[in-house]
Amino acid sequence: MPTVPPSPDAIQTAIDAITPAWQSVGHRLPVVVSGGSDWVLARGRTLVDTDTLWIGAGAPAGTPALRFKRAREALGGECGQVIFNALEGLDPDALGAAAGLPRGGGRLVLLTPPLDQWPQLADPELARITPYPHTTQEARGVFISRLCRLIEACPQVWHIREGQPLPVPPRPTAGTPLAPVFPDEACRTADQREAVERIRAVAQGRPRRPLVIRSHRGRGKTSALGLAAAGVLADGLGDVLVTAPRRAAVEPLFALAASQPDMVAESNGRLRHGDHQLRFIPPDVLLDSLPTARLLLIDEAAALPASVLKSLFHAYPRCVFATTEHGYEGTGRGFAIRFQATLARQAVSVQRLTLRTPIRWAPDDPLEALIDRLLLLDADPAETLPADTAANRVEITAVDPWRLCEDEPHLIQLFGLLVSAHYRTAPRDLRQLLDVPGSRSWQATLQDHVVATALTQDEGGLGPSLGEAVFNGERRVRGHLLPQTMAAHAGEPHWPTLRGRRIQRIATHPGARRQGLGSRLVQAITQQARDDGLDFVGVSFGVEDELLAFWEAQGMRPLHLGQHRDHASGQRALVMAMGLSSRGRDHVERSARRFRQSLPVLAAGPLRQADPALIARLLSAPPPGIDLPTLDPADRRRVIACAHRQHHLDAALPALRTFLPLALGNHMIQATVPLADRALLVGRFLQLREQADLAARFDLAGKQALDTQSRRALRDMLAAFQIS
Repeated sequence: MPTVPPSPDAIQTAIDAITPAWQSVGHRLPVVVSGGSDWVLARGRTLVDTDTLWIGAGAPAGTPALRFKRAREALGGECGQVIFNALEGLDPDALGAAAGLPRGGGRLVLLTPPLDQWPQLADPELARITPYPHTTQEARGVFISRLCRLIEACPQVWHIREGQPLPVPPRPTAGTPLAPVFPDEACRTADQREAVERIRAVAQGRPRRPLVIRSHRGRGKTSALGLAAAGVLADGLGDVLVTAPRRAAVEPLFALAASQPDMVAESNGRLRHGDHQLRFIPPDVLLDSLPTARLLLIDEAAALPASVLKSLFHAYPRCVFATTEHGYEGTGRGFAIRFQATLARQAVSVQRLTLRTPIRWAPDDPLEALIDRLLLLDADPAETLPADTAANRVEITAVDPWRLCEDEPHLIQLFGLLVSAHYRTAPRDLRQLLDVPGSRSWQATLQDHVVATALTQDEGGLGPSLGEAVFNGERRVRGHLLPQTMAAHAGEPHWPTLRGRRIQRIATHPGARRQGLGSRLVQAITQQARDDGLDFVGVSFGVEDELLAFWEAQGMRPLHLGQHRDHASGQRALVMAMGLSSRGRDHVERSARRFRQSLPVLAAGPLRQADPALIARLLSAPPPGIDLPTLDPADRRRVIACAHRQHHLDAALPALRTFLPLALGNHMIQATVPLADRALLVGRFLQLREQADLAARFDLAGKQALDTQSRRALRDMLAAFQIS
């Protein structure tokens, strides 16, 4: 009997027949249409209706559509059907964003090549994460192989294949009904209504009592922030500020706030109600400007470093931290581990709320479960570890991606560690881990439990002419972050020709920390890099005290500090490296010396707004060949008069700017002068910051108190050198 291929009419008839059953339980149907491009694309186009959003290329004329790069712009929206065209490549981040858009009773239609051929096909989307000079043909294909296997194994996927009879669509399983919508309110669930009430209570209440909201995606968290913000403005309590890693992430917040009575949208993107306004400010700008406000809303707080959150809460005592747990937009588990203990020490009390009820679909939704599994959005570290996690019992190995792909529990543990430890882990990182040439993952295991992991990427080895073009600012090639940063931004022309290994991520299980596992991982990576004949091993990271101390302990030297805060995280990137070959050691030493010598100059220019304590820490390394700072008799007299008398501090500024960079590198100063005092001197005399800004930063009562504390810090510094 000949095979009857699925016709467009037959597919649509089957969808029409099964949709009422899926609508009745509020679940969403995952559909895969696979085969040759023309056949699949034709079927996908016939499924388009008036409530469809098309993601990717090939949308029919007049159909709302977004390219992969813009898929995240739809976050917070909804539709009845998403058609995702993966025939010309798959962007995991776009798939993660798109899967949150269909409402209950709707569907996600994934258009793909034949699943048995897909892993072997070239994927243009891989070009975005494949470093030069590698090509997408060199990619390993592990990510797509795993995705195909999981799709085939999922009984609730309706898989329509070219050349095969149309299968019977799966019927939904009974589950919890879709939550009832409150018809007369903007809130759509009881969870969301409680969130709005508690956010407004933070604005109305006493300071230092923050609210932490956590939820899986699709639970109405961002919308609740918008409704509450509008309510705070209507109450006349004051301005409301919103910050998040991306403005696009809070567009639903502003859209819902704008829909409330008497809200006026202004041309600059702000909303106004009477005398008060709601506005978005990126984290880096907010930390630098610190405008006054009654309430600060931090959306996707898990995507911001703990140090940034700490600074924001210090500046805004009425604060709400909201984050997505196990979702595309954020990493809530990492937020819980890294920051909430710090928050508890800063706050009088911490309120917590978890939103559990989905708004657009019912609980136990099969599409949500499938996408979570495909992209490991729900990945967690191992829940428990063996009782004895002593470092000497742990095995450290480089991981083969194909073997990792075949061991799903192991992969979940490894990726879960990365999610919990890093504020920017996204679905694309999973694909990079599995597929990208030159990348490698490492793990420390104990009795089949992953207790620590790291990711590395090989960089450098560019030809002299290309390296020169990078140094001259004429070329920028994909990948090679560390050597290109050193050439283009640190002014070191030969770094692109060095061959090295950059440690991109490193994470240790919360139950196995402080046991040296991170150090052992770095040692294993370093030894392998040395055996491979590489010149250096290095890192680039958003600098925090704890991380700086860790990498210094591994033998890394600071080489370059970013002149601007990262727009999303609010931090400055620090490059550190360790030389392995004789050539690598020479370049690291030379670059470290140049960086140390240039810091006092940069501090008064592009690094003027950098944390003065960070500058003080980076100046702690002693200048080569100098034990004690030397001053000529006249300058010595001026500095002593500043410290012990009332000599005008600015009159001694040239002498102090000569003295301090040398003094700060001396071990006696580090042992006897507190870091806060060293930071104050950096801010006052090296960065030349505004005195009002310094007084506020160091909790001093004005210029006189600032001068008094500066003189006291100078006295302590001189005493350490027995200068009087």
